[in-house]
Amino acid sequence: MTLTTEQRRAIWQKIMRTPDNCGGITKPQLLKTLDAIDGWWETTGSVSANTAIPQPQRGILTTKQKARLFLALLEARYEVS
Repeated sequence: MTLTTEQRRAIWQKIMRTPDNCGGITKPQLLKTLDAIDGWWETTGSVSANTAIPQPQRGILTTKQKARLFLALLEARYEVS
């Protein structure tokens, strides 16, 4: 499900408080970026990611487990912690 406006704003505020706060773009640009990424994930990303998981794992894993795997891969790929 797409995040609510309040949830997106909370993420936006959290990112702005970190040392790695997406410098080089304005606060409104950062919020628009979060909105765009969440919209993309809702319409395309989550379906594509789920389809990439082979059966029977796709049917066995919960949505939360799939999200944790995806997050672990993204963090490792882009050296984020």
